[in-house]
Amino acid sequence: MSLLEVSGVSAGYGPKTVIEDVSFALDPGGIMAFLGHNGAGKTTTLKTLMGLLPARAGRIAFDGKPMDRMGTAERVAAGLRLLPEGRGIFPDLSVAENIEVVAARHARAGAMFTPEAIYRLFPALDERRAARAGSMSGGQQQMLAFGLSILGTPRCLLLDEPSIGLAPNLVERLFDQVNEVCRAHGVTAILVEQNVAAALRIADRVVIMNNGRIVFDGTPDEARAANVWHYF
Repeated sequence: MSLLEVSGVSAGYGPKTVIEDVSFALDPGGIMAFLGHNGAGKTTTLKTLMGLLPARAGRIAFDGKPMDRMGTAERVAAGLRLLPEGRGIFPDLSVAENIEVVAARHARAGAMFTPEAIYRLFPALDERRAARAGSMSGGQQQMLAFGLSILGTPRCLLLDEPSIGLAPNLVERLFDQVNEVCRAHGVTAILVEQNVAAALRIADRVVIMNNGRIVFDGTPDEARAANVWHYF
């Protein structure tokens, strides 16, 4: 059974419809590269999945359960997590305080990712526990943001442009960590990304959006063979 099912979803802002008739399904442990030009509707789709924006039509189901009446907090508790563009950390708190604040929300027996698990996954954060989060490099801040998004027991990660502002070697390292989390722990991910080559390196599925609609859904090899790059 699919973990996340999206069927005919439309959403927008005010009178404007931004995404229309969006449909896809994700199996546990898969990584979907969600690609398209700026303004195509990718971020709007993620916000709709998280309940930050109401769906005007269609159905979203998570683990077989309709999410229509679920608020954002309920979706987070169910295991749906968003890493927003712009990181979403607490810049004036220390690394340890950031992790403690978010971990307290997800504290449960048998949690997949505890604070100590985050420090093991990101040794650079372990070394800078006392540092103010906003004083760290962009790469370290993004590691912290990703660590916060997986605290507890995430089941589906919505990653919105995680490579923005990162040096190429840091992009590769971050994506390796995304791949490790998903493959080793059965976590599903939707990866919105402008760095197409980096996204395709770890993805097993490619969905391309153009002007608010899905125009391609297939494997990375099928995307390359179909020469879909004119959509960017």
